[in-house]
Amino acid sequence: MALRMTKLIQNSLKKTLQMLALSASFATIVASPTASAEQLLDKVVAVVNDQIILKSQLDSKMFEQAQSLKAQNIPISDTAALRSQVLDSLIFEILQEQRAKMIGIHVSDDEINNQLQAIAQENKLSLYELRNRLNIEMANGFEKARERIEKQILIQKLREREILSQAQVTENEIQNYLKRQKLANNNTQIRLGHILIALPESATAQQREQALNTAKQLKQRIENGEDFNQLAVRHSDGARALQGGDLGWMNEQEVPTFFADAIVDLSVGQSSAIIESPSGFHLIKLMDKQSSGAGNEQVQYHLYRFIVLSDKVDRMNTPQQLLDITQSMDSIQDFQKLFERYPDIPKEVNAESDLGWRTLDRIPPVIQNDVAKMGAKNALPPLATDQGWMILYLDDVRKTTDASDQERKEAIQAIRSRKANEMFDLWLRRLRDEAYVQIK
Repeated sequence: MALRMTKLIQNSLKKTLQMLALSASFATIVASPTASAEQLLDKVVAVVNDQIILKSQLDSKMFEQAQSLKAQNIPISDTAALRSQVLDSLIFEILQEQRAKMIGIHVSDDEINNQLQAIAQENKLSLYELRNRLNIEMANGFEKARERIEKQILIQKLREREILSQAQVTENEIQNYLKRQKLANNNTQIRLGHILIALPESATAQQREQALNTAKQLKQRIENGEDFNQLAVRHSDGARALQGGDLGWMNEQEVPTFFADAIVDLSVGQSSAIIESPSGFHLIKLMDKQSSGAGNEQVQYHLYRFIVLSDKVDRMNTPQQLLDITQSMDSIQDFQKLFERYPDIPKEVNAESDLGWRTLDRIPPVIQNDVAKMGAKNALPPLATDQGWMILYLDDVRKTTDASDQERKEAIQAIRSRKANEMFDLWLRRLRDEAYVQIK
């Protein structure tokens, strides 16, 4: 499954009113004599570490999910498969809650209240009106909404800490992201459907072959015209299986790397070939696509500076030794040797030798033309300064978009999301592998 964590949680919160209303309908059913008799026969259907899942919990979740699929026009052709998927989702939910509590993640009242306020505004209600409506629809409806939102925020925070925060973004990745946007001259968004046939972390050859055969059979069924979403609900191991495998809208740069090549030539409605990743075998469907607009390009120079202290600087006569050093310098390693060559210079003088990436307008005018003409991996002739002789080394040159701080933040978030997408299913499976899970 692809993971767009913040947006998924927001979308889930938007549906809180609807799902609570469904739960209210289910509560009415449970209140009937027949349902009450069944409650007396409630039993444990699964054990997750030190926590149990009851049949009544599973039935309630089954009802909600069935209603949700109905709203998406996805028919249920295999109730047993749906039940298995719903049970898996409950297990994963509990595992994430347990993990969050174990590492000390908490949700404040303010965070819950902010989300409730957002839901109220979206439904054109005051918070007071929202509370009344929820309490009318079901007993303690408002409190149940708070509990649901608290759980969603808790899991959101866990995923951000365990996955998103581990996705490191380099400057080159940011620039490549912005450059791709510039070249494409648009910001394309795509909506993907996803089926995952998962592999254990240390899968045997037999397990791998069995999973691959399952993926091949599903691929053939899709080509024969069976509904992709129904197959996802029944057979996918992805965490969005119960949504028909719908990963929602994402920018092209957020698409997991191992999906990207497979969807390049897909038209809307087409499905990919089988894709293999560390988490298993994937089938992707391009469900929809849309575009909007993009940015300007500029040249940047990565400079390093070293000052050789001198009280007697003759601007007309540069020391031959320094000329020889700059003329022979053709790597960052050569530049770093200056620190060994001049160990007596106080460290603070050259403590900030890396000047970073700069456009010409951030380079002193007197040397702008020289820097612009010079190729990477070269040094300028020594420059006379009040402190002594300054050596400037140009390590690299790049073309990049003239991005605002906001655009850079969006690029970083998109890259992190893409990397998190690649890591999420594997992280979930590992969480389950490390836990005690027993299906009754």
